[in-house]
Amino acid sequence: MSYTLSSGIKAVLLSAALTASAVAIAATPVEQQKARHEHYEELGDAFKAVRDQTKKSPPDWAVLNKAAETVQKASVNQQQWFAKGTGPEAGKTRALPVIWEKTADFEAAQKMLAEKAPLLASAVKSKDIDAVKKAFGDVGGACKNCHDTFRAPEE
Repeated sequence: MSYTLSSGIKAVLLSAALTASAVAIAATPVEQQKARHEHYEELGDAFKAVRDQTKKSPPDWAVLNKAAETVQKASVNQQQWFAKGTGPEAGKTRALPVIWEKTADFEAAQKMLAEKAPLLASAVKSKDIDAVKKAFGDVGGACKNCHDTFRAPEE
């Protein structure tokens, strides 16, 4: 039996592999923290773009598509960003020690985002703004679920 992957899935897998390579190159825990911070800043920017577009009439579907793709790519293999030794012991970070103390709980929270992000991308492709708003809310809920337990508040 043979399987073929769609170009979209291939792109996500390639992106995840390249990102994992970039994280592996960041040799020190501090460098890994910085790479993690930059990764999640990019995710936050994409999330803000979706939020802003859901308030426009009509939305810019190209902006939404690009942002949804970024969110989906960021949802893949998030554990790579949280290597042991890259918590508070390595320097200033909002990542709480509970990430490394309760890894199964953390992985479950990450899985929630990984499951919701593709639904946002699908909703954007459908160009149904109500579906986009619902999927955006679900993705936001997945983000909040993780942040409430595993991320320190901003100072």
